[in-house]
Amino acid sequence: MQNEKERTKLRIAKAQTCLYRAGAMLKGTVNKVVLGEKKKGEGKREAYLLTYKGERNKTRTVYIKKQRVADAKRMITNYQKAKRTLDQLVELNMKLFKMT
Repeated sequence: MQNEKERTKLRIAKAQTCLYRAGAMLKGTVNKVVLGEKKKGEGKREAYLLTYKGERNKTRTVYIKKQRVADAKRMITNYQKAKRTLDQLVELNMKLFKMT
């Protein structure tokens, strides 16, 4: 029982370290949208939108520059990893709570 308790504490510490090192995060999705032709008639315009659920579960949309799309996607991946780690951390804490 004591061994299992110590292993659980180590896993909790590891999960906390992962959360600490997660880096910058964004919640949502990045979508590419094609707009109508330019005023000069030279092809179509492209834009990138970050869509996320904000305060009070309200959907919000923000334009992002093409140069920042890779950064935004990396930050979204960081958020998803942190969310999974946080869920794991809660489960480990529940397990430890039940042991004591």
